Amino acid sequence: MKVYPILVDGEEVDTGQYTIFPDMEKVIEDPGLGIALQMRGASVFNRFVFSRLPGLIPKGSPEMRYLRDYRKHHGVPKHTKDELDEVAYAKVSLSRESDINRALDAGVRDHKALFNPFKEPGMGLTLEERTEAVYKAGIALKGRYKDVAEISVKEGTPIRTLEWTWELFEQKAYRQSVDYWGQLLDVIETPGGDGGKNYRFREPYGVTCLFTPYNSPIALGIWSFTSSILAGNSTILKPPNKVPLSSILLGRIYMETVMEMGLPPAAVQVLTGSGKQLMHRFMADSRVGAIVWYGDSDRGLELWADSIKKRIQMAPELAGSDACLVWGQDVDLQSAAKMIAHARYLGSGQTCMSVKRLLVQNTLHDELVRLIVEEAEKLQVGLPSDPKVSLPPVGLTALYLLIDQIEDAVTKGAKIQTGGYRCNYLDEPDPAGLFYKPTVLTDVTVDMRVMQEEVFAPALPVVSVSSVDEAIRIANGSRYGLRSPIITDSAKTRRQWAREIEAAGIIVGQDPLYYDPLMPHLGGYKDSGIIGGKYFTEMLTRMKYVHVGPNVEFTQT
Repeated sequence: MKVYPILVDGEEVDTGQYTIFPDMEKVIEDPGLGIALQMRGASVFNRFVFSRLPGLIPKGSPEMRYLRDYRKHHGVPKHTKDELDEVAYAKVSLSRESDINRALDAGVRDHKALFNPFKEPGMGLTLEERTEAVYKAGIALKGRYKDVAEISVKEGTPIRTLEWTWELFEQKAYRQSVDYWGQLLDVIETPGGDGGKNYRFREPYGVTCLFTPYNSPIALGIWSFTSSILAGNSTILKPPNKVPLSSILLGRIYMETVMEMGLPPAAVQVLTGSGKQLMHRFMADSRVGAIVWYGDSDRGLELWADSIKKRIQMAPELAGSDACLVWGQDVDLQSAAKMIAHARYLGSGQTCMSVKRLLVQNTLHDELVRLIVEEAEKLQVGLPSDPKVSLPPVGLTALYLLIDQIEDAVTKGAKIQTGGYRCNYLDEPDPAGLFYKPTVLTDVTVDMRVMQEEVFAPALPVVSVSSVDEAIRIANGSRYGLRSPIITDSAKTRRQWAREIEAAGIIVGQDPLYYDPLMPHLGGYKDSGIIGGKYFTEMLTRMKYVHVGPNVEFTQT
């Protein structure tokens, strides 16, 4: 079984303490393997309750609800020791306290070598040198596609979803992104009012810790790494526990490449373990300058408030409940349906920027719903290695939240036009299935949970509206404000939407998941982040200004 070590101070460290990561493709094919592995690590009492007294399994958490569902509908899984040993794919080294201390010490030691705003000889790496290093790291990663794909499939990511992620980092666009983000950090010189000179530049925070999410570890890992290193921070990556392997590989590729380009050993490090414990550890440590965190808004805003007290810069990427408007008699509804279905169901809807509420002009409603249902029913569940499969399993927390949200909607009068049930990888209905069929809900009202909460799963609530003003009121009647797309044939309506919608990003007439390399990719309004749209490089640096009086030498001669 392969060991995935942590990365500390330029070295791979096998700590001797591990967590076992299963081959998720095998678990998707036979979920009983996952249950059996879980029971093998449980106490004798808990194993007895599961096998003999399932009525005593607690009802609260998603994990316990799943155990109850599986036990009720499939009984006690019976697998041999050899079968369970075979499904174990990798051992992930767990960080010890000594590893954490060593990584933080190395980060403090090396971060000054990553920053040289005035390009002084022997004083550290210039912005241009950091830019070239992260560009080369990105190209090195692209050259390892087969390795990333193999690991991602073992983590349960459909190969089709990974291919879409890879397209975001097409070489020309990646070069364009890196160069542009770097320009935002450069020293700006302006005349002083007294005849002297002003210099403004952005300074790194020092040691930055990145907590990347399970739903997009590669794409968001690349953005986070690239921005943090460009900014001049020494960077520690904390992979998501659900899918740690691809993030560890990403970290290794970046570490090896940037060190070859002359960056110090602590430019890139990777620590593993409990996210909650590591966050608490980093928040309490004065050596940490900034933290990037992805996750739900309630937890994120708590962490943000705590970070202010600890004087740590927090770059949060929080939840969204993006509302998309389709308006206008000349809109191409077939094209709109394809874009909306892609933007709602990609990754089984587990994307912060997914379209999560659809507002439709009343005269277009029925036809557009029909077309979206057609698109939704084309999507396939299955094993991640199958290139025809576009829908992965839904995370248990999101899955059981969706079940409750749909029950609430149907109770209040919503109608299910397609989907609305769980299934297994063969697309067979299964009350304990890991997949959820792409769902379209109509007759939806704003008081339903699917309209008030984030739906982080493949369900689309559709609301018929009679005016643009009504659509804007509904769109803004959410605690979230991440993105808000519009598809319309009216330039006036596009401008009104862009002007009045309370969201950080507006996507007009394009795939709502469209990512432009020159646009901000972080932040939101309200509970999606408060700060509005931001570049990562902005959030991971702070502004410094220097005024130099008249006839005072400052720059190199």
